[in-house]
Amino acid sequence: MLITSSRKPSASTRTLCKHLASFFGCEYPNRGKMGMGEVLDLSRDTPLIIVGEYHGNPGSIVFYDSEGHCVLSLHISMLSTGFLYPRKSGVIPSIVGDGELVSVISDVLYPDGPNDSSVSLSLVISGDRMDFNEQDKVLFSLRVKSHKIYNGDEDCS
Repeated sequence: MLITSSRKPSASTRTLCKHLASFFGCEYPNRGKMGMGEVLDLSRDTPLIIVGEYHGNPGSIVFYDSEGHCVLSLHISMLSTGFLYPRKSGVIPSIVGDGELVSVISDVLYPDGPNDSSVSLSLVISGDRMDFNEQDKVLFSLRVKSHKIYNGDEDCS
């Protein structure tokens, strides 16, 4: 998986990208002047997450599958942030909760099947809230204001 930001991100957007990359144990390259085509080439055969901005703050998260198709966009706001410890490689967070967001995000991030719910890291999706937990301690939280699920041949922009 690859996580990056929109072009010219604010400090808070870069921080959220670093938190997400640390939580999921994946790469966060500095986007710089890379266009969307270059970003999709860089993430070839792996899911891609792009964090966008709204008025200088993180405002959206767009999920692309490993084939470069837009799958899900979230309109978000930050609720809280905490300190993230460096991740141990090989630990894949579980995604728990009910509803269509859980299944769509699981399908994008873990296309080979369900993830293991016995790990110490979990993304808990409940209502309009996404909590990123380590052993039931909330590391940071996002509020999902709205979302749109795409069928693969629609444009996310």
